[in-house]
Amino acid sequence: MKIIIRTVLFFTVVAFNYPVLSADGKSAELEEIVVTARKREENIQDTALSISALSEADIADRFTTDIREMAGDSPSLLIDDLQQGPGSPTAIFIRGIGVSDVEKNFDPTTGVYLDGVFIGANSGAMLKTIDLERVEILRGPQGTLFGRNTVAGVIHLTRSKPTGEQGGKVRLGFGDYDTTVAEGVFNFALSDSAAGKVSFTQREQGEGFLTNLVDNQDLGRSEYTQATLNVLLNPQDNLEIELTHTTEMQDQDAHTSLNLGGATSWWCAVYGQCSPGLGIPQSGDRYSVYNDEANRRDASFDSDTSIFEVRYDISDTMKFDYIFGRKTTDEEVYQDWDGTPLPLYHTSRPASYEQISHEFRITSDLDGPYNYVAGIYKWDSEYRIDLVSFIGFFDLFGAVPTTDPLTVVPLYATTQQETDSTAAFFELDLNLRDDLTLTVGGRTIDEEKRSQACDGPYPACPVLNTDANASWTKFTPKIALNYQANPNVMVYGLHSKGYRSGGFNGRWGSLNSATVPYDPETVSNTEFGIKTTLRDNRIHFNITVFSMDYDDKQIDADVVDPTAATGRSTVTNNVAEATFRGLELELHALVSENFSIDANLGTLSAKFGEFFADFNGSGTDADYSYLEPLRAPKLTWTVGGTYNLKNINKGNAYIRGSAHHIGKHHVSQLNTPTTFNDDQLLVDLSVNWVINDAKVSLFGRNLTNEDGFTVGYDVYAGAAWSYAMARAPRTWGAELTYSF
Repeated sequence: MKIIIRTVLFFTVVAFNYPVLSADGKSAELEEIVVTARKREENIQDTALSISALSEADIADRFTTDIREMAGDSPSLLIDDLQQGPGSPTAIFIRGIGVSDVEKNFDPTTGVYLDGVFIGANSGAMLKTIDLERVEILRGPQGTLFGRNTVAGVIHLTRSKPTGEQGGKVRLGFGDYDTTVAEGVFNFALSDSAAGKVSFTQREQGEGFLTNLVDNQDLGRSEYTQATLNVLLNPQDNLEIELTHTTEMQDQDAHTSLNLGGATSWWCAVYGQCSPGLGIPQSGDRYSVYNDEANRRDASFDSDTSIFEVRYDISDTMKFDYIFGRKTTDEEVYQDWDGTPLPLYHTSRPASYEQISHEFRITSDLDGPYNYVAGIYKWDSEYRIDLVSFIGFFDLFGAVPTTDPLTVVPLYATTQQETDSTAAFFELDLNLRDDLTLTVGGRTIDEEKRSQACDGPYPACPVLNTDANASWTKFTPKIALNYQANPNVMVYGLHSKGYRSGGFNGRWGSLNSATVPYDPETVSNTEFGIKTTLRDNRIHFNITVFSMDYDDKQIDADVVDPTAATGRSTVTNNVAEATFRGLELELHALVSENFSIDANLGTLSAKFGEFFADFNGSGTDADYSYLEPLRAPKLTWTVGGTYNLKNINKGNAYIRGSAHHIGKHHVSQLNTPTTFNDDQLLVDLSVNWVINDAKVSLFGRNLTNEDGFTVGYDVYAGAAWSYAMARAPRTWGAELTYSF
């Protein structure tokens, strides 16, 4: 509590004791940030919800390659690559709420959107930061306007539109680990009423930052290629039609687990594969691994995304929008999960995914006392995974004789799941007075899921062949009150609810676990905020206090299952309730004409209320309410600054630096100390020189070389082994950007 009080006092002193600044006799001020968090354009300081935003210049200054490198730009936000497959399966946690799993049956808790289209699976949600105009990070449930699977919040990326003027930019870069980057964006005119844009990216890391102790070669190589075509048509003054298609191809090494199994684990007690100490992998170093998978170089993830938009001004006060989105992915990976030089547990995981969405929306811009947004949303998705698990520890169960080398037994499990969802939504703003606005909204969702499970080589399915269906209907409301105390101070309060889909287990082990669905979960959020614009728009200082109640939380449990091949099954159940309360602060300030700072802080108190589950296969639920929720540090903060230097060798130079603190937190559901993360401080720094249309940059990321775990899992409640993966180490790079 003391650190919270001191931080609040610090920000308050900074905000209210600022020197009056000017440049050449004119007042300097912060640029206006326009967001579309409520499906309409608004100044971020006038938007009655918790939101952070980055402009195109902000994104460029951070040298980001994907959204995880923006986590420090919003309080209470953690983004990690789960390293559990190609396509960077993503763990996004906002205010302690998120999902940390690779299986596509697990719907996300944060809605990641690209140009208004929801990305419906964790694989592929680690969007690359290419040609972006704006990024918006919305905290708290967004169940009204954004819908299902946004119980934690929304991250919305918006790419730039064709300008109709010939020109563009290219970027060339290189860095350590034999990294090369080539990017380009080119705008051109097709006619007086049509414009086009093409962009491309080629990023290759020729050397991995992991050392494989099996063959003393590096691991972690990757090659990413992306190409986008964007066409904007203006057939008449009140009509815009936009078409965008993006193709992505990624070839990479499979990620490799670290074995953290202690003395009592199967890996150590039976096979002599032991962690030498708490939090220390078997290899002795978090960047040294054991991977004996023959196909470890052969992971791939290919994706195609098509977006079709119609923006039609029905009148001066009414606008119609239609957004169609389609995304397909194909992936393949052979992965070594056991983290040892023995073939104890490997998998082959080829998978395909397709989603199609339609959104029809009407937005008003009336002069009267009310305005509204209303629409219909249709979503369909399907995926298939042909999982083969190669088990080398069957001798523990007497299923095969004990041999040396180990007898590896393949287990086949094909899963196909489909989702059909329809929603209707609205949000109404009613001006009770000139300075007081009431907002009410709601969304009704009808959803159906179908799951097919095949145990044995597909399509014969000699052991198990199931077909199950389930459906749900939910209504998620919102109410907010916005008071404009004066032109520079806005106070708001809101209550909203979010809904995360139910479903069927993707890691089933029997008829029961394949056919019995788990129910949806809901999050209710109450928050109060103050947004201030101070000192002639040179300071933005915002405070938010929130309290969220999590009901019917979905959690995986490993349970005894005599019908399963290994005698255990992983089953998802609604087993917990939790509360999340906290405080968020954000500060953006122009200290002088040449120096600006940005800072944020988030505090979090996360506790389970009820949590009864069977993790040890005893057949009886135990009370686990003493556990701490995943990835819920009590404190996160970031302090960043940009200092501009004028007239340096006929150009301008600037320095950008930031420090991002992530407090202690667990990445294992069972809170095992083997995968516990202590405090981390991530420091980034860049030096940039701009002359005419060219910019030369030198940058470093994670300069403190933090090696915290991005994922941790206790297999069979840790009885077999515990595994983890570490974040990327210190990296550096140089770039040349040229605009024309």
